Amino acid sequence: MNNSSKIEIKLKDGNAVDLFKQFKMGTHQIKFIFEGKGLPRDEQKRQIALVEFQTTLFKNGKQIGAVKRQPMPFFPGEMLEPVEAFDIINLLSTTASKFSSSSYPGKVAPGTYEVRLTAKMIGVKGEIAPVSLVIFI
Repeated sequence: MNNSSKIEIKLKDGNAVDLFKQFKMGTHQIKFIFEGKGLPRDEQKRQIALVEFQTTLFKNGKQIGAVKRQPMPFFPGEMLEPVEAFDIINLLSTTASKFSSSSYPGKVAPGTYEVRLTAKMIGVKGEIAPVSLVIFI
């Protein structure tokens, strides 16, 4: 994320939609990079891997939510992924807002949140290092 395995963001008003907007405007980027050996090949001789993504949300060090996506096919190399691929905003706006007494959806209660993104290749050896987004509200 932003060419680092861990970034920190201060979300002043605790509005998950503001974070979504930052990703959509390119302030933050999720870049998925991996190389594989011995992967299956398609008709054009390109390697393809099935990758399962999991997004885990922690508040003040305690896990409060997680979403695991169905495996998706990827070509090895570098790909920019939209924030929607990782359920970051969904987890913050639904799970974390349960701790808030706000009247609008997406309001996240004060605290320190960590969003950990993990990617697991299915059926092949190797691993992809997780990345973390720490959000201070």
